[in-house]
Formats: sequence, C-alpha cells, structure tokens
Amino acid sequence: MIMQNLFVNGCSFNGPRNKWGSECNTWVGKEIANHYGVTLHHFARGGRGNRRICDTTKIFFEQNLEHKKDTFAVIQWTSPGRRDYPTNDGYKQIQGYSTSWRTWSTHEQLKFIGQQKAWDVEQDHSLLQLTQILDLQHYFTINKIRYVMYFGLIPQIDLKYKDHQTLFNALDKKTFFNFETSHYEFCKSNNLQLSEHDEHPSIDGHKQWAAQLIKHMDQLI
Repeated sequence: MIMQNLFVNGCSFNGPRNKWGSECNTWVGKEIANHYGVTLHHFARGGRGNRRICDTTKIFFEQNLEHKKDTFAVIQWTSPGRRDYPTNDGYKQIQGYSTSWRTWSTHEQLKFIGQQKAWDVEQDHSLLQLTQILDLQHYFTINKIRYVMYFGLIPQIDLKYKDHQTLFNALDKKTFFNFETSHYEFCKSNNLQLSEHDEHPSIDGHKQWAAQLIKHMDQLI
C-alpha cells in the first residue's frame, strides 16, 4: 500500500495541549505524519469518547472513498466512561462535517446510575470498549483499510466475565500497539507528563510513544 495520508482519531492524548499553564505543540499523530511525510487528517478532540471516534472515522472514509486505498488510520482509544451524543450547537465541529459532539461521563451521573436497577457500570464500560474496538476493526477489515490501534487512557476491559473473555479473544491484537498498557501509563511511569498538575504527555512523551508506534506500523504497512 502506498501511504499518502494519515488519519488520526482519539481524544486530547492525541492532540496539542495549551491549558492550565501547560503547552505542547506536537502529538503522536503529528509526529507520525511528519516521519512518513504524508498529509495528516486530524480528527481527535479533547474530552470526547469512543462512540465519536467510531462514528467520525467511518464518516471520514465514506465521504472520502479514495482514501480507503492510500490512507493509514491511527486510532487512540479513550475512556469508555465517556458517553458521546450529537449536538445542534456546532461544538468542536470538524470543518466539512455536519455532526458535532458533546460528552457526559458515567462518574458524573452516579446518582442517576444508582437509581437504575442493578446497573453494573464496570461491566458496561468493559463491554462497550470491547464492542467498539471490534466494530471499528471489522469496518477496517471489510474496507481493506490499514490501521493501528492503541489505548490512550487505561483500558477498562474486565476479563473475569466469560462473555467478556469471548469478545476479547475475537480482537485482532496484531493491529494493536502495546496492548498491555496505555500512553497514559507509559508517560506516568517514565516521568513524561506535562506537569504535576497536567497528566497529558509532554513533548518527549509524544515523541517517544510515536517512535515506538512507528516501528510497529512499519510491520503493518
């Protein structure tokens, strides 16, 4: 495959950072695009969740059918506790696309969740993460789109349940980079966070993760 474009989706762990006195003008997707010398299509948005990642990724490729052949996708999964919904206010809207998104989080709605009979939030998070990964993997496979995935934040897959194990075993782990950990954990354990007040990756945190990810991508391209 001739790679001419790089499609990147995720949350604030795959974008620039300028908040709370911290500043970082690079990110994993940008580093990868620069390395390969290709055009970057940056769809990651801070604070958004995995539903938006799935939906906007499919919309991009279906609106740009020619890119199915010449584009490599990099998907950074975020927290399954983030629940995205489409809005009519254009919030963080991507230019050229009609749908905008906002997000609520399960940890913000514990009172409501507690009012629902026997809602097992941990199982809910795990099943959502597993099915969303499978969903996008199947889409990429059917459309013959090359891709790599990794966890930006700590995954919440719970394998003590047999049903969850069944879905976990169905994942294509060859297309995952560093499946056993996350970019967040890598930066925290190697002192590569922006500051003691901001746990997002520093410039080196992005560069080092991207360098390892590129080595994995070279085997998939």
